[in-house]
Amino acid sequence: MVPFNQAVKFGVITGAALIAYSVVLYVTDVNLFDTVFSIINGLINFGLLIFMAVFAINKTRDLQLEGKITFLQAFLVGGVTLLIASYINSLFGFVLNQYIDPEYLTRQMDNFINNLEGKVPENMMDGIIEKMEENSDAMKNLIKGLWMSPIFAIVVSAIISLFIKKDATAQS
Repeated sequence: MVPFNQAVKFGVITGAALIAYSVVLYVTDVNLFDTVFSIINGLINFGLLIFMAVFAINKTRDLQLEGKITFLQAFLVGGVTLLIASYINSLFGFVLNQYIDPEYLTRQMDNFINNLEGKVPENMMDGIIEKMEENSDAMKNLIKGLWMSPIFAIVVSAIISLFIKKDATAQS
C-alpha cells in the first residue's frame, strides 16, 4: 500500500509555488518569449517539480514506510505529486489567460514578434507567427496540459524513482 498524503500535500504546495512564481512573472511583465528567459524559466519550473517530487518520495519513505520504499511506491508518490502540481499550474494558466487577462499572451507574442523583426527572414517569421497564434488559445492550452501532465508525471517519476535510495535504514 502506498500512502498518498505526502504526495498530495507536496503536489498542492508545488502547484501553489508555481502559481506564485507565475504571478510574479505576470506582475513584473517579464518577456516570456525571450530566449534566455525561456531557458531559465523552464529550468526553474522543471527544477522545482523534480525537487518537490524527490522531497515527497523521501518524506513518504522516511515518515510512513519506516525508511524503505519500493520502486513502485516511489513511482506512484512522485507521479501523484507531479500530476497534482501540473494540473494546478495548468488550471491557473487557463484562468489567467481566459478570465483574468485574456490579452496577456497576445501582448507577450507581440513583444516577441517586435523583437524578431528584421532578424528573421519574412517567410520564417510568418511560420513563427502562425505557430504562436495556434498555441495562444487558453482552452487548447488547458486541454494540452491536462493530457500532457500524466505523460510528464509518468516519465519523470519513473526516472526519479530509479535514483531514490530504496532503504534509508541500510548502513552505507
